[in-house]
Amino acid sequence: MILKGVLSAIVTPFTADGEKIDEVALRNLVEQGIADGVDGFVPAGGTGEFSVLSHDERLRLVEIVVDQTAGRASVLAHTGATSTREAIAFSRHAQDVGASAIMLATPYYEPIGFNEAFAYYAGVADATDLPICAYNFPPATGLHLDVDFLLKLTREIPQVKYVKDSSANIMQMSTLINEHADEIHFLNGEDVLMLPALMLKAPGMVMGIANFMAPALAKLHQASQSGDDQTVVTVWRQIYPLICLLGSGRYNSGVKAACELLGLSVGPVRAPIPQYTNEQKAVLKNVLAEIDPVLLTGAAR
Repeated sequence: MILKGVLSAIVTPFTADGEKIDEVALRNLVEQGIADGVDGFVPAGGTGEFSVLSHDERLRLVEIVVDQTAGRASVLAHTGATSTREAIAFSRHAQDVGASAIMLATPYYEPIGFNEAFAYYAGVADATDLPICAYNFPPATGLHLDVDFLLKLTREIPQVKYVKDSSANIMQMSTLINEHADEIHFLNGEDVLMLPALMLKAPGMVMGIANFMAPALAKLHQASQSGDDQTVVTVWRQIYPLICLLGSGRYNSGVKAACELLGLSVGPVRAPIPQYTNEQKAVLKNVLAEIDPVLLTGAAR
């Protein structure tokens, strides 16, 4: 299964006290995402709050999403960890339960360089057969996976077929899409760069806003691939204020607040991530009200 189109960086629904994964809500969210037009899901990623999940919770999260999709959408399981040992364990499990591919953020906290990052990807590749998506998010990991490094990865580790780039580096995006699309598939992970990515016909995107706005993203992707630039710009102008709002605060908190406002039960973010305040929710509600309802999740209609 080739990863392309709209991939939802699916949130992790919690019970009201934040203590447990709400499995029923997660299954419902997968079903709604499929109905809304997503092409795949990325469980246990940044928007899924992987950093506050236990090892067992991360395993269970992938199991549920794979089971619920039942082959109707791709599952790109995030299996990155602070140690190669744990990343291998997560990746083997993802393969065993039927994930389509794995996404690997590089280890964080303890600084590493390109040599260590390469060994990390190579170690996981040796332990699994799944396609690998490198995850470039330097603000969180401390290491920017530049064009040269990504090309080295895909040329020397054939399983590395994708990159989810959340670096907000428009030059890197342009270079990868225009000059190296035959070597590595670019998945845009930066909301604010969605318009240029669409204009360059990026093959796919991984977005947290897909949890509640997949119809808009599906329309944007289809228009992009068909060369309908006018539709791309028209839809983008509608959703841009929302993207700016979410980007100005705690992104995960905002995505979950939007889900709840639109009828998707996902529960709170887990501490120490702060919840959206009532004032923030009021502003968010007003911004959502300005968007054509057909661009938002069917759960709100």
